[in-house]
Amino acid sequence: MNNVPNRSNSELFGIIFYTGIFFIVAGLISLDSGPSGLVLLFLGICAGGVFLYFQYGFASGWRNFLENGNSAALVAHFSLAALCAAVFIPSELWGIDAKGSFAPISISLFIGSFIFGIGMQLANGCGSGVLFSFGAGSGRMMIALPFFIVGSLIGSLILPWALSLGSYEQYIIGKDLSTGWRAIFNIMLLGLTALGFYIWGKIRGQTVSKSLVTGTLIIAILCASIFLFSGHPWGITFGFTLWGAKLFNSLGVPISEFTFWTWSGPSKALKESVLANTSSVMDVGMIIGAGIIASASGYLKKAFWPQPSQLFAAAIGGLIMGIGARLAFGCNIGAFLAGTASGSLHGWIWFAMAILGSWVGIKVRPYFGFKNG
Repeated sequence: MNNVPNRSNSELFGIIFYTGIFFIVAGLISLDSGPSGLVLLFLGICAGGVFLYFQYGFASGWRNFLENGNSAALVAHFSLAALCAAVFIPSELWGIDAKGSFAPISISLFIGSFIFGIGMQLANGCGSGVLFSFGAGSGRMMIALPFFIVGSLIGSLILPWALSLGSYEQYIIGKDLSTGWRAIFNIMLLGLTALGFYIWGKIRGQTVSKSLVTGTLIIAILCASIFLFSGHPWGITFGFTLWGAKLFNSLGVPISEFTFWTWSGPSKALKESVLANTSSVMDVGMIIGAGIIASASGYLKKAFWPQPSQLFAAAIGGLIMGIGARLAFGCNIGAFLAGTASGSLHGWIWFAMAILGSWVGIKVRPYFGFKNG
């Protein structure tokens, strides 16, 4: 990489910059939402650092499976969902005021998750991947994130229309079972799926690295902590939608008049500060956490700007991921992970369609200068 400052200077600048951002954001949050907001910021910082340190993502892992048959990432992702399900579903038995993630089965869900899969292969990252890579100085994600935000806002404006094309009620897997048995059934379903992918890899001589196992366990603890503290599963992309809405609202666009923004949750978020929204605060935290780890480890120095064609792909990928995430009620974290771990059928549909979309995205990548395989 050309014109890169020496390691010590880049590390020092990054640490000072992100530490300064942390204190500014923490101060604003303490004035806005108090201790609860600071806890969410801390959890977000931890998530950003952990995702970067373990290079824990979805786009590359799914691509590796579709291209090379390497199922290690899918073993990790379904194991993560099973661990989260062990907390999400039985939480009501413990008297905890928290709810899982459920969404209607709709044409919108199928379309949104499919185009999200395409987008994350073009951008080379999903919702979480865009955030932690942005914090780590990735030029590609500095393009993808703004377009992700715009796409999320566009998605919010067309979601009511998309739902009118055909939508059925939420479907809870094992809904006729008691809460305890429903938890066991869903944990087994997720665990057996992880086992199936593990056997697939084992037959091919593949292994799941200790780093991937460790990262999965730590992220499971973080997901459980977020759920228990906030009262709902972790979500990423609504924060992007809110940022876009706030920006365009400040420019005079009457965002509050659009149908999506008249619904109770979005309406409340639009009226409040961005630092009062769980997803928004944690998104900021992820960027800060990744930035601090990248600076301290020298990773920030390795960040680079890819060729123009790949930046164009990042813009397209970010835009359609944003639209897709809103149409499909979230990304890999908020829809796939949170949905399957809550025992919601929409999470499984999201996975199937996003995998299919990823396959299409992989086929398109070479036209933008990417080398697959």
